[in-house]
Amino acid sequence: MVRDRRNQTIIVSGESGAGKTMSAKYIMRYFASAHDDTKAQDAAPDAISRVEEQILATNPVLESFGNAKTTRNDNSSRFGKFLEIRFNERHAIEAAYIRTYLLERSRLVYQPASERNYHVFYQLLAGADKDMRTRLGLPDDAATAWDSFNYTRQGGSGQIANVDDAKEFEHTSNALGVIGVTSEQQGHIHALLAALLHIGNIDITGASERVGAAIATDDAACARAVELLQIDSTLFCKWLTKRQIVTRSEKIVSNMTRAQALVVRDSVAKFLYAHLFDWIVRAINQALTCGDSSAPTASFIGVLDIYGFEHFEHNSFEQFCINYANEKLQQNFNRHVFKLEQEEYQREQLENWTFVDFQDNQPCIDLIEGKLGILALLDEECRLQQGTDANFAEKMYKQFAAPGPKPKPDAPAAFFRKPRFGACEFTVRHYAHDVAYEADGFIEKNKDTVPEEIQNVLKASQGSLLPQLLADSSASASDSAPPPSQPAAGRLSVRAARKPTLGAV
Repeated sequence: MVRDRRNQTIIVSGESGAGKTMSAKYIMRYFASAHDDTKAQDAAPDAISRVEEQILATNPVLESFGNAKTTRNDNSSRFGKFLEIRFNERHAIEAAYIRTYLLERSRLVYQPASERNYHVFYQLLAGADKDMRTRLGLPDDAATAWDSFNYTRQGGSGQIANVDDAKEFEHTSNALGVIGVTSEQQGHIHALLAALLHIGNIDITGASERVGAAIATDDAACARAVELLQIDSTLFCKWLTKRQIVTRSEKIVSNMTRAQALVVRDSVAKFLYAHLFDWIVRAINQALTCGDSSAPTASFIGVLDIYGFEHFEHNSFEQFCINYANEKLQQNFNRHVFKLEQEEYQREQLENWTFVDFQDNQPCIDLIEGKLGILALLDEECRLQQGTDANFAEKMYKQFAAPGPKPKPDAPAAFFRKPRFGACEFTVRHYAHDVAYEADGFIEKNKDTVPEEIQNVLKASQGSLLPQLLADSSASASDSAPPPSQPAAGRLSVRAARKPTLGAV
């Protein structure tokens, strides 16, 4: 950066569990200390130590809220992160800025066997003192508290070997203080996290579609959740189990089935956690940029730490997104390391050089993001009122695996395989490995919407943090979201917040 006077970026890549997050942490530590030799002689020894301390404090915070134990890694990043370390004219750190990508929302409500939810929940359950436990409705036994909540016990393991969650809770709290989150704000965060745990314990009943879903009036988990969120209990329970359909002349309220109500319950939890995560990232950037993220900077070094390639026994929408991102990174690597470098060798007519052959993964990327690719077909099915995962899978089979001549080796269809047995599955030949995906859940996860009625209930919260989370997100979303389409006369439409799906983005 200093020699060539050009901004630089370090891409930390590798498969899941390869050590990307640790490498990124060491890189950040290096930059936070290596600039000492460039300080002016008349500068105080700790002139910008506060910025350095804040940059390093982002690690325990983001790891707590964005990392989790998986089968491959005890501290797996479940989101992508780009850290921009900004330098002044003297090449000393003056600020930093973080962008995050694709938080794995579904982990909040479901964890495979031997995996955990996000670290922060186990830290809270292990590290909360007696008064906090009473206030938040948490069990007294810290060692087994994780087994009391549906959202933390699904993996069957609430502890990590050689990790003390109570101490990690203290480290996370201290790091939040360093980046400017006050003790009062941390208390509101703890209340929201506890509310999410209680939401997962809400018991929704309903024996048949005709009877409809229902929540008992004395449901303790629901009562505790609405108390911590400071929202209207009657309206919250109503819109968890009912939906509103709007025509041109009237509004119709209908019952949901138990399965539909459970989906809404989990969507609310994911919705709240994602907005909390975004709020924490904004608080970090507010501290790292001193409130002015658009201020000009002399130069910067970027550090990109994103998911590694994933291939599990069961692969769903999350692995599909992760592996798609890795395909794009691999394409960037191919372009800069192989294509451009060897084109330069050819222009210079080097003699002692042999052309290095490599596999171009552009056809695989076209399969995913092309005009009639997987994402386009997924988004099309999501727009249909009665869209299903089975119909989505069938459309892919017709588009990429129709009977006829075998596709050319470099055609996108050559990187798609239809399973010989079993429905709602498909295989993509990625650069690293062939991955079989289960299409079940793709539609719901791509939509990931929360009914507008529940959003209004949450926005009317009497607390100080929750309305702020939703107001900040609404302002940022309005800049990028397309205007909602108006329903045709006499046509039924379910009122829901229409946010761009992954395919649309």
